[in-house]
Amino acid sequence: MKNKILLGYFFIIGTAFFTAFSYIFGKKISDSLYPETVAFYWFFGAFLVAVFKRFFFTALGFKFKVPLSDLGKYKKIMILSSIVTVFGAASWVIALRIIGPPATSFLMKFQVLFAVILGVFFLKERLSKTEVLGIFLTIIGGSLITFNNTRIELIGSFYAISAAFFYSILFIIVKKTASDLNMIMVATLRSTGVVIIGFFYLIIFNKFQIPNLNDFIMILLGGTCGAFIGKAFQFQAIKLVDVSRTTAITPLEAVFVVYLSYIYFDTIPDYFKLAGGFLIIAGVFILLLFRKDNIN
Repeated sequence: MKNKILLGYFFIIGTAFFTAFSYIFGKKISDSLYPETVAFYWFFGAFLVAVFKRFFFTALGFKFKVPLSDLGKYKKIMILSSIVTVFGAASWVIALRIIGPPATSFLMKFQVLFAVILGVFFLKERLSKTEVLGIFLTIIGGSLITFNNTRIELIGSFYAISAAFFYSILFIIVKKTASDLNMIMVATLRSTGVVIIGFFYLIIFNKFQIPNLNDFIMILLGGTCGAFIGKAFQFQAIKLVDVSRTTAITPLEAVFVVYLSYIYFDTIPDYFKLAGGFLIIAGVFILLLFRKDNIN
């Protein structure tokens, strides 16, 4: 039992670590590529890893087999999650380019706030006074991050919060329609769906681009770290430790992002952004820690 819990925490920290690296790889991608193009190749990288996943993950205890007779159950979640992810990923890329990894990472934590609010409206979950405090701290933190920003930085912040909103919808969709499904298969089919939808979108709107070798490598590495390995680790952690402990440590991702941004780009957010990020993390921590399955 003890080894199982320790392995669960390993996967939790791995989730934050690999997701943080996706921000670094994403920032290194050339701005000449359309955000939609980046999103397409991003999940194409995750798709390639999914194809060869047995060689990498089987030793870690992941199970991938799903009976062919059950594949029909995944059609709805594949379509819905893919569409929402396309918008979320494109918005994330734009935010990353404008306001950088740390601020984007901080504002992306709004997805927890949105998930809680959407849960109240659509899942009939109750909102406690402590959670209201968490929402308040998160909003104040976001205000500090956008305080005294230029117009272009405000636009970048808007896209970061938009990405958070789309991913919160994804959370609700998965919780509502895929709670009894194999989550590794859900992650794999989500990547597959985004690749298919993204390809047709790029062709129809004449936005298909072939990245240079450096951009291609950065995109594949980023997509592999964030869209597949990070998610796979998160899903595996949920199986080993309870969900509250799994989600409560997710703000660790922002800490990794700030540290890695300093190492790779020699940049660090100003005091207002750091203070805002701290309040967002505190608010999100409260929301995650006290979020119960309170369903009327």
